[in-house]
Amino acid sequence: MKVSIIMTSYNKPHFVGKALRAALNQTMGDFELLLMDDNSDAETQRVIRPFLSDPRVRFYRSGVKSLEERAQKTRYAVLINQAIRLSRGEYITYLTDDNIYHPSRLERMSNYLDERPDVQIVYSSSVTRYVDDNGKIVRTVERPATQVTRMAPCIVDHCSVMHRRSILPEVYRRFGAFWDEDPRYYRLGDARFFWRLNQLWPFHPLPEVLDYNYITTVSLHQQMFSEEKSALIRKLPPQKTCRELRESLAALTGHGT
Repeated sequence: MKVSIIMTSYNKPHFVGKALRAALNQTMGDFELLLMDDNSDAETQRVIRPFLSDPRVRFYRSGVKSLEERAQKTRYAVLINQAIRLSRGEYITYLTDDNIYHPSRLERMSNYLDERPDVQIVYSSSVTRYVDDNGKIVRTVERPATQVTRMAPCIVDHCSVMHRRSILPEVYRRFGAFWDEDPRYYRLGDARFFWRLNQLWPFHPLPEVLDYNYITTVSLHQQMFSEEKSALIRKLPPQKTCRELRESLAALTGHGT
């Protein structure tokens, strides 16, 4: 199998169907989609259910219920670590329940790695769209992929990366895990993973927009910065920052921030 898509899901019924449809309608068909749902509500489950008949979808639903359990570890990191062990693809890539893949994303990114056996990690340009409570896009930000980087944390998006499965044993050997489950990185789980990867390999650019990320008022990113914190956010420990991650990475690697 060429690609494993690891998708995390939690209580986003208005977007999860769009994310699944875009992933399953790729121009390349040689992939599996590991749908890791963190025990979402009934409405989200209703949206997900029709997609489970697709043989490429492998569905896993956690048993987490309490806020205390959710705050003990970075939940999406826990789910991703489980999925990595279950996955079978030559290449690994990531998806969230509020991200829409470009139709040729898997084909373009896997071809890039096929044609460059010395490259371990590729990232694409991406677009983030901020959406208000009425579904209106109020701000759009593009993250361009223009250069080889050893400073990906907080610059490269969670869903804009594809890497070889073969790098994962070295990540585990070096850090004792793939993604960091420490709840101090709840807001920066992808940046923390990239912090690990960049100590070992650079990210190589594919300068095309291949995914669209939607930040809504219920997104974790927005909740973290909202004046009125959700019950989950109030239970989390103080969060690490982009600046801390990038400065520590620069100190470790000798590459500037």
